[in-house]
Amino acid sequence: MKCQHKNCGNKEKVWLPHISRGDEHGLKSHPYCIYCGAVKNISSDMPKKIGYYLNILSMIRKDYRISEAQIRLIVNDLNNREDFEDPYWTTGFSQEKMFVASLKKFCNVPENTIMSLL
Repeated sequence: MKCQHKNCGNKEKVWLPHISRGDEHGLKSHPYCIYCGAVKNISSDMPKKIGYYLNILSMIRKDYRISEAQIRLIVNDLNNREDFEDPYWTTGFSQEKMFVASLKKFCNVPENTIMSLL
């Protein structure tokens, strides 16, 4: 079940490393959810909707032989990840890693081909 995130107050914010695309950029004050404890993504690297990744999947399908069954498996794998589309704490970088992992799990597509389309 997805959490209906609610930010903590300004006094309760925590100082954590500010990470963008895997690189640290010092410390920043981060709010967190008072219900589940997830720390909010404050970077500009916001997650995309699943449709963006499905469009990339359709482009890859044209060049590589990917069956309907493999596409269904990839889509189900992405949908089963509760945090894939959570805009509160998921980053675009982590989404890309999850997408690449799902594709490599079910298809034989080189990672550099996938990354060139992202």
